[in-house]
Amino acid sequence: MTNVLSIVLAGGAGKRLQPLTLKQAKPALTFVQRRRIIDFVLSNLWHSGFKQLLVLTQYKPDSLQRHIQQLWQPLFGRDGGLQLCQAAEQLQQGTAGAVAAELAKVRDLRPDVIAVLSADHVYKMDYRQMLAVHQQQKVAVTVAAIAVPLAQARQFGIFAVDNNFNITGFIEKPQGAVPQIPGRPGFALASMGNYLFNASSLYQLLDTIDAGTPCDFGHDLLPALFEAGRAGIYDFSTNHLPGEQSLPHYWRDVGTLAAYFHSRLDVLQHPDWLDGPEQCWPILATSGSIKQRRTAPGLIQRLSRNGLHPLYL
Repeated sequence: MTNVLSIVLAGGAGKRLQPLTLKQAKPALTFVQRRRIIDFVLSNLWHSGFKQLLVLTQYKPDSLQRHIQQLWQPLFGRDGGLQLCQAAEQLQQGTAGAVAAELAKVRDLRPDVIAVLSADHVYKMDYRQMLAVHQQQKVAVTVAAIAVPLAQARQFGIFAVDNNFNITGFIEKPQGAVPQIPGRPGFALASMGNYLFNASSLYQLLDTIDAGTPCDFGHDLLPALFEAGRAGIYDFSTNHLPGEQSLPHYWRDVGTLAAYFHSRLDVLQHPDWLDGPEQCWPILATSGSIKQRRTAPGLIQRLSRNGLHPLYL
């Protein structure tokens, strides 16, 4: 069985979300119905059975850490483990630098595969399906990707791909011409900021980082793997969840005030997508809401049939 360690990047300052982030980190922001933004990635990890994780915090972490300690550490502690790792707020690390700073802890856990995930996106995803594709592709890293309209492409890292979705190029937040998806004019293929690395490949990458110099995965490290043909793409549109999902394959980077409020409206219009007696992939909120789900008729049976783990057992 593959030993997966998940690293959740939750230290960003969220400057484009001010004034909401003046006193707390972006992943700690309340989203809808008592959910915080970080609850999406942590719920996905829980349902996927990825129970060993490190959550990396940095900017104004107090409310975020309290939330994780009260709800998530007891859940993951039952048959896995969640560790909080806090960096000094004044450090300039970048995403890769933040992981490199915790490399000793990562090595001690001896993972085979390391998932590096953003804590500030709104979506549902079964990471087991991405892991299966990663293992089939036999590459150093697999990157989750989603089709976005060309009008939005300049906000993301964009892949150029051939007809078989093999990577032929990568542009971080392109300012010029944007590569379009073959057969889908008007759409570009954007990185979702979710990566699955073979552990040995990630160690090699992080060993090249100069201590004290900010370093990002998308901008600094991954392009060399793309050029060398050592990276693959996981198409998010192929990810399927159990039960009815009123927002299928929904994903939003809520990094701006406009994106944050538009995404809230999307989800408020589909409350069954978050939770409900028929929802087999709920986004968890508070310990109280989890206890309330015990009375949902047939939920344990539905979760079990779909290979999921009831939260309240």
